Amino acid sequence: MAIMIQLPTEIEEYLRGQNPRLDTHARDQFLVAQYQAGKLSTGDITVILGLETRFQAEEWLAEHGACQNYSAEDLEADSQTLNRILGPVRP
Repeated sequence: MAIMIQLPTEIEEYLRGQNPRLDTHARDQFLVAQYQAGKLSTGDITVILGLETRFQAEEWLAEHGACQNYSAEDLEADSQTLNRILGPVRP
């Protein structure tokens, strides 16, 4: 699926003068915004960009200034998993 943005010619020319890769830049900014809004996952980003691993998607997101979606619930779940596997932390 393609998404098009209609711009007046003079504005498009100005923006392309600032960034010749305007189409790619617009796509990237859209993907970052959707990821940060929780609409896309790293798995989705991996597929959309044709990357091989979700770690590459995480790297791409970091390069584009996206903060990782990692909630307090995620931290608690990871902590419980580590405690189950490694045992509780000793002081």
